Amino acid sequence: MSHLHEINSNGFTIINLVYTESEIEKLISIIENTTESNPENATFRKSQDLFAIRQFHKEVPESLDFIFNQNLKHIIEETFGEGYFITKSIYFDKPEKSNWFVAYHQDLTISVNKKIEIANLKTGL
Repeated sequence: MSHLHEINSNGFTIINLVYTESEIEKLISIIENTTESNPENATFRKSQDLFAIRQFHKEVPESLDFIFNQNLKHIIEETFGEGYFITKSIYFDKPEKSNWFVAYHQDLTISVNKKIEIANLKTGL
């Protein structure tokens, strides 16, 4: 079954082996270095139970080349086509023993700086 078919049928798909161990280690290093050098940043949320970064792609832009590696770009293009881009990103690191719960949900809105009408805009899959 294709990833697009699974998304259309189930609302999600699971894709394994998108990143190598080395890429994951590099991303972790970038995140740790950014948060250590900007401990008072208002978009960072740190507590004993949670660490999160709002506007992740804006706060940690050097991570984008590692996140959007050739493998992920290929998956996106093969599954959806060309012309897709990131609009919103939130990073969560929730410790295993945290009792903070997020129910299953799907974010359906994006932040924009202005609303414009575009002819023939596809608004769904």
